[in-house]
Amino acid sequence: MKRFYYSAVVFTGLFLGTNDLVQAQQVVGVAEAIRITLERNVQIKQAALNKDLAEQDLFQAKSNLLPNLSASVDQSFRYGFGFDLTSGRIVNNTWTKGTSGSVGSSVNLFQGFQQINQIKANKLQLESTATQVDKIKNDLVLNVLVNYLEAITNHEMMVASEDQIALSKQQFSLDSIQFAVGNKTIADLAKSKNQVATNELNKVNLKNSYEMSLLTLKQLMEMPPETPISLERPSLESILVHAVDKNAVDVYQKALTLQPDIHKSALDKEVALKQIDIAKGGYYPTLNLNVNYGTNYSSATTRQTDPLDPATLFRVPFGQQISDNKSFFTGLSLAIPIFSRNQNKVNVAKAKIGLKQAEASEQLAKNNLNKAVNQAVLDVNAAKQRYSSATVAFESAETAFKATKERYDIGMANSLELFTAQTERNKAEFDLIQAKYNVIFRSKIIDYYLGNPIQFDNN
Repeated sequence: MKRFYYSAVVFTGLFLGTNDLVQAQQVVGVAEAIRITLERNVQIKQAALNKDLAEQDLFQAKSNLLPNLSASVDQSFRYGFGFDLTSGRIVNNTWTKGTSGSVGSSVNLFQGFQQINQIKANKLQLESTATQVDKIKNDLVLNVLVNYLEAITNHEMMVASEDQIALSKQQFSLDSIQFAVGNKTIADLAKSKNQVATNELNKVNLKNSYEMSLLTLKQLMEMPPETPISLERPSLESILVHAVDKNAVDVYQKALTLQPDIHKSALDKEVALKQIDIAKGGYYPTLNLNVNYGTNYSSATTRQTDPLDPATLFRVPFGQQISDNKSFFTGLSLAIPIFSRNQNKVNVAKAKIGLKQAEASEQLAKNNLNKAVNQAVLDVNAAKQRYSSATVAFESAETAFKATKERYDIGMANSLELFTAQTERNKAEFDLIQAKYNVIFRSKIIDYYLGNPIQFDNN
């Protein structure tokens, strides 16, 4: 563990282009990486904003049940011949000023239950939008897990390649001495040199893979690329000790209640059902209540205090007209749909098609989940078997390499046999590392479907 941690500090510092190895590195565990990603990810923020929009749609649907209220004021100026409605007389060759004001309200009393069903549909849509946030979080958790383990795998393989380089350099040094005293040929020396070059090339490739996987992980966490971090290595022994073979049916049944994809598809189907009710509401009549209160004024309005004396004619004051001309109106309006050019029929048909699409989407989501769970259960069992086989293969390759080296050192084996044995040993070591982390990854996939926290017991 000490060697792994030291290597992580050194190599991460070198790969990120910093010479200040004293600089403290941030140790990021997989649970911490997931937490940082969920806090900073832009997709989650966008989905949360969509949820806010859905909340506003629901608020508007509820508000549509309330009566509206509006006020209006009109001011007019007219010159010439015309009939003044306020004064009730003809005016000509004079300026007439008019003012009117009103306050009105209307409320829908019945609309085929469309407004009620729209509220129900918007509530379901809000839940569906909230579930989309959970779906994005789930996908990100899986992405972080994949990239985290990939980075650790590449790092451990890179450390192993360092040991392989040291071993091949040691062999090249011994062959150089043996060549100098005539015990080895130029071909033997070339093979040793080639082995060093091959191992160094492996290290370069693994270094690039490690840098790329670490960069991808930082991008998921919205972390600056130059930030120095080290990763915690999980314990395979803990996973193997506590591993219990899972039943695919049991995992699937529990995943059905936990996976956001399934919940969202079920909500979308309920929304589609409400859309049918909304569309059918178009066949019903609508009933509205309207209320209006208003008054008006006209400069053409005059009165005579003495009907027989034109000299007593005067213009009625503004305030008096506003008081005298008050009016109140209330009424019910009923609209009965008779023929709407098949619009209601088409709306209902489209809503029913939408329901069938939602049902198909729900079934597809369940089928995909069932396939994924069964594949995950098979994969974890196969990964354990592969790890067991890789362990035996590495031990055999290690033994074969040591035996071949002993024979080579006493002249009983040639350089080609040693090169082949060392290459097979190196490959077996890489296969063992990959198999080990594949077991961890496949086991955590089962935890993912069961809704268990993604975390590691570390070495």
